[in-house]
Amino acid sequence: MRGNVVMNSLLFKGSLVGVATTGATATGAYLAGAFDKEDKSFRSYLNKIGREVASAPEDWSKLQSLYDKESSESPIPNVSKTIVKSDVGNMTKWCKGKLDSDYDESIKNLVEAWCSKPVSVGERLSHFNLIALNVSEGSSSTNSDDGLWDSRVSSYGSANASLRVRDINGSSGQESEGNSDLSTIDKSKLKKWCGWANKQTYQFEESSLFRKYKNWCSKEKAS
Repeated sequence: MRGNVVMNSLLFKGSLVGVATTGATATGAYLAGAFDKEDKSFRSYLNKIGREVASAPEDWSKLQSLYDKESSESPIPNVSKTIVKSDVGNMTKWCKGKLDSDYDESIKNLVEAWCSKPVSVGERLSHFNLIALNVSEGSSSTNSDDGLWDSRVSSYGSANASLRVRDINGSSGQESEGNSDLSTIDKSKLKKWCGWANKQTYQFEESSLFRKYKNWCSKEKAS
């Protein structure tokens, strides 16, 4: 009788060990599965860099208008300005396919530019811990950034040609960028360009517009 009790006790302990082992294995498998299922889609990528996915009709209407102003006939390969102008659905269809696909470094800028809710350059600065320089005219007594403007103007001539800006023509609300890069610049012209660029649509960090704006028109936000 005593032998049976001992045997049953051993069997019970063995079953507990089996349950514990099975539980640990199941937990490990679950965690491994969770990591395997990490969202690597473009939709997740945009969220991580603080961009909202375009969704509202006004988002697509704005993107459609911007697309038509691009210099290239097909800013997105095989998606011409002509077909997007006639039906923005051609753009939304491309975006839907890319947003749900895995991240691809080679097209990240295209996806950010054409599948994100439009925001201005100024609205995007905080993501990079930057703030805009004060573009108001006046002396250092009325514009605390005046010394920085002097420094930017003095370094303009020796800067990389890719950072050169253009004249801004027209009055407020009707402004447009000129056709030729400026080889030299004064403070008033640089401020005017920065004021104009601040209101333009941000596309992606490496874009020509944002690189110029970041270099000439912004400073790090004080901690």
